[in-house]
Amino acid sequence: MIPKTQTAVQLVGPDELVLNSSKPVHQPGPYQILGFVEAVGLCFSDMKLLHAFTDHPRKGPILDGVDPEALKEIPSYVPNELPTVPGHEVVVRIVAVGEAVKAHSLGGRYLVQTDYRHLPTDGSKAAFGYNFEGALQQYVLMDERVIVAPDTGSYLVPVPEEPSASAISLVEPWACVEDAYISEEGQSIKEKGKLLIVMEGGDYDLSDLFSLNNAPASITAVGLDEKTKAQLKAPVPVVFADKIRDDAYDDIIYMGCSRETIELLSDKLADHGVLNVVTGGARDRRASHD
Repeated sequence: MIPKTQTAVQLVGPDELVLNSSKPVHQPGPYQILGFVEAVGLCFSDMKLLHAFTDHPRKGPILDGVDPEALKEIPSYVPNELPTVPGHEVVVRIVAVGEAVKAHSLGGRYLVQTDYRHLPTDGSKAAFGYNFEGALQQYVLMDERVIVAPDTGSYLVPVPEEPSASAISLVEPWACVEDAYISEEGQSIKEKGKLLIVMEGGDYDLSDLFSLNNAPASITAVGLDEKTKAQLKAPVPVVFADKIRDDAYDDIIYMGCSRETIELLSDKLADHGVLNVVTGGARDRRASHD
């Protein structure tokens, strides 16, 4: 029997967690599924969300990719200042489904793929455990209009019965480790790739930037002063922008030391992209407090 209430860890503000022992268990609507949480892991990314809350780019509202009216029907959609439930390294068992559910089976066991890449926010993408409630609760509600992407299919990965739930929940972080070790380190700017240059203060000389590098297909630069623009002897025309655009880049050169900017730029990397951070000896003023 599915209870009417449950125990959940809720993030209600920056560095503000509460244990809610009477959080409602939402009954699924026509396109929704209710999953019982078998296991959930804790990730360092949860700490980033804990500190940033509404400033985290994944906590913002969805800008495209799903009908806004559909989002209003999903009680687990919690953008901006709405309390959320962290936890994205998770295995769930489907215990209830709506009548219009097609891609998932009652009783099915699934690993959650967290990153909803077809649903952009301002600066990132929507994600389970961020602007959608995660798994630090007993039951979690998901909607097929969100978790089924038009080009790649479901973000829920079917898993067998034999491995333990805790072992399966480690697939997500372990996949990050695997990917880190199989990626070949870039030795230069990617030939015919997309390059982004971001400058935040400091005194940098870019006159020799391209002397030993391949020629990218496009270059976008943000924050360069007039002196640095004049130094930039680029092999292709440079697009000077007033802000970091929502795009994917093969190479990003960041001159600065802001943790928020580094996190933002990390989300702009294309597959196997390289983020080169040039601090010029400076240091993020909050680094010693973390």
